[in-house]
Amino acid sequence: MKIFRNILVFSLLLACVVTLVQCSSIPKLEKNRPLTFETVYYQKWNAGTQEGGSGINVYLQSKKSSVQLDSIYFRGHKAKLQPDANNSLLYVGRFKSNDNTSNLPFKLEDDECVVSYVKANKVRYFKISNLNERKSLNYPSASPKPFP
Repeated sequence: MKIFRNILVFSLLLACVVTLVQCSSIPKLEKNRPLTFETVYYQKWNAGTQEGGSGINVYLQSKKSSVQLDSIYFRGHKAKLQPDANNSLLYVGRFKSNDNTSNLPFKLEDDECVVSYVKANKVRYFKISNLNERKSLNYPSASPKPFP
């Protein structure tokens, strides 16, 4: 009977530890955004050739650069945010259609994304809702070059 009690106590402690570890690994969303955005939208694109693929780019245009944005979570995918070469206030997240979806810790609608940034050596997250969709970019296919 004593062995059964010890096994029961051990099982309950193990269940509590597992629950606490799982809860602490779920990122918490900040209530206030660290930035104000001028424009936030996404745009589908098609390369025009099968090899070129297709995807979605998400654009975040901030009003000032007080923090460094890191990554974006959108429609089951994660991508690094890259600052635009000509505009340091514009960040772009690039998603290819053929990428596998990830098991993200966030539940998002199709018009929502989560952005991560680093503050005081800690990764933080905030959500943006109601992303606007812009008209798709359909790049023309290149004509095949004849062999000499």
